[in-house]
Amino acid sequence: MVEGLLLVRKPAGVTSHDVVQVLRRKLGIRRIGHTGTLDPMAEGLLVLLVGGATRHQHTLQGHEKSYEATIRLGLKTDTGDATGKPIATAAVPVLERSGLHEALASFVGSVCQTPPAFSAVKVHGRPAYWWARRQQAVTLSQRTIQVFELSLLDYGADSLAIRVRCSAGTYIRTLAESIAERLGTVGHLTGLVRTRVGGWTLEQAQPLSWFRDASAETITRQLSPISR
Repeated sequence: MVEGLLLVRKPAGVTSHDVVQVLRRKLGIRRIGHTGTLDPMAEGLLVLLVGGATRHQHTLQGHEKSYEATIRLGLKTDTGDATGKPIATAAVPVLERSGLHEALASFVGSVCQTPPAFSAVKVHGRPAYWWARRQQAVTLSQRTIQVFELSLLDYGADSLAIRVRCSAGTYIRTLAESIAERLGTVGHLTGLVRTRVGGWTLEQAQPLSWFRDASAETITRQLSPISR
């Protein structure tokens, strides 16, 4: 029986479902899932569960996650990231390191978030993005998430790079917009890399291209038991 866990480095430009489909074709197994979606624009660690390991999916989806993100200030998009259409602009104040640290620190702890309109949250049986693409407004409920760490990596005149460690269910796009608002402007996400899921790190993952080129036997040898 083929079952276990695979760590994949998802590139930007493909969906999490695309990654699952690659492994389904390679291994000839339909029962493959993951422990948390990455948006098409995002890259980084995707934890796949194969065969009987999918019974742990709900539990593993609850693990905290870590990201490195880049935010562009002064421009807001309808999706909250660089794939969307511009919907608002605003002047960007002069950024100072002390002020950025203070703004980021204010988000550490419990944070109320409303999922973005372009998200996979189900509304009336369909993902929210299905309604958004048809320009049909729906109400999305607020949720409380936890930000355990939010630190500044770098910044420029109209951008900043951050590191985030947060609870499952956190939308980094929404967090990026909130940070921009706290700084007195608008903004959107231009880059996102997931670096950790629970105890698994991006350094442990093989790139998707490796799985595309590898044989089923080679991939099978990469499977790790959930107990690890």
